[in-house]
Amino acid sequence: MNATAYIRRETAVSIAINVALSAAFFVAVFGVEGLVPVWGVGGYVFDFSPQGFMIGLMATLVPGLLARKAVASGKVVRVDGKSGLPAAVLPRAILCGAQGAAVGVAGSALLLWAAGATQLEWLPALLAKLAFGAVLALIVTPAGLRAELTKR
Repeated sequence: MNATAYIRRETAVSIAINVALSAAFFVAVFGVEGLVPVWGVGGYVFDFSPQGFMIGLMATLVPGLLARKAVASGKVVRVDGKSGLPAAVLPRAILCGAQGAAVGVAGSALLLWAAGATQLEWLPALLAKLAFGAVLALIVTPAGLRAELTKR
């Protein structure tokens, strides 16, 4: 399989998994109805930290390790190019996790502060978290895979 098709397939899988996990954790933290508090420990903005970190980490680590195995077995070929991400998969995953958390918290805090929000309706809050999980996986997974599949 060529690298482009492999990256596309793994990114789609990563998006689906991260949306499902985001939904499950949202329900575990905020329940299935009512208002969602925006600020404070355990609030909506705070929750972007573990969500962003875990999606960034796992959407880099797991596909990276699977890609390494696919290359070793000859199912996927490496590509020419450069990546600004670390060559080693664990530091790359930790960096992507830290960046995901930072972007999630800063972005949500800025938007919700500008809107003057103190509470959110349950469904829009859930949908925004699902969108964040999908977009973060869409960005992180291919970047991490390109770093793993780049010839060194």
